[in-house]
Amino acid sequence: MSSISLPGRAARSAGEAADAAVLLVAGVSAVVSATLTVALLFYAQQTHSNADAAALAGLTFCFFLGLPALWFSLLAVLSRAKGSPNWVVTTKVGSFFSREYCPLERVLSYAASISAAVGVAIAISVMTVYGGFDHALEKLTAEIIPVLEALLGHVQPPHAVDPQTLAKTIVLAAAPAAAGGCLMMMMLNLWFGGRVVQLSGQLPRPWPNIARELSLPKNYLLVFGAACVIGPFFGGVAGLILIIIAATVGVAFALVGLAVAHYLSRGLSFRIPLLVLIYLLLAITWPLSILALLLAGVLETVFSLRDRKDKRASPRT
Repeated sequence: MSSISLPGRAARSAGEAADAAVLLVAGVSAVVSATLTVALLFYAQQTHSNADAAALAGLTFCFFLGLPALWFSLLAVLSRAKGSPNWVVTTKVGSFFSREYCPLERVLSYAASISAAVGVAIAISVMTVYGGFDHALEKLTAEIIPVLEALLGHVQPPHAVDPQTLAKTIVLAAAPAAAGGCLMMMMLNLWFGGRVVQLSGQLPRPWPNIARELSLPKNYLLVFGAACVIGPFFGGVAGLILIIIAATVGVAFALVGLAVAHYLSRGLSFRIPLLVLIYLLLAITWPLSILALLLAGVLETVFSLRDRKDKRASPRT
């Protein structure tokens, strides 16, 4: 029996390796072609064409969007045979066998880390252009103040609103907001891309139970708490980096909270209206609603709310 099964197993492994290589080459080709397209479009739209600026735009897209998207796509289709320590790219052949797939916790953890790195890179690049943190903050604040004064001139703001303070706050919040927005965009792109591949019948793995499986490791609570507590007391670059980390991990916890809302509402007669209300609140009052989801994500990480629901729902013996 073993003499018959070993060649078949070897052939299957060789087929999976070939399919995985094809998928990897296709992904790299997509990143390269998209990078060149962005560079060419940037070059064509410039009044005075500058090849260096076009190349920088292409490389920015490549490192901030293209390569992270490729990495998340690979993570999403990683799997291993039951009991095997080796992760491999799942193929259509391998998907017919019993496999363990890469946890969504790992995907979200990598996404949060990469998005925070993107936010830090943006902040450092801006500081480099303007000659340091203090100069960048001063110059960018001075550039925003006239715009704010023009906007505030058409409304009746509270007397406590100071355009200079508001402009400084906007400048300081730009990089954390960019990092959090980058995380949201990456996760939405991964979800939409997965759905498209699933509809085409080419998704090499079962669709994950996102509402049940999306989570963050408990040590991210320590990172988030430390960044929130220490960040505001630091000035300069160190404080900004800590705030970027806090904002990014906070958005990740908010995504976990949204998954928890989806899961805990299962079985409720008013589930659809409740979810519609949640998404409407996200669109209308997004700062407060994101804070509420963040709290739900933190509570899930600490108390395992979804596990508790499963235990209550399971029949007692």
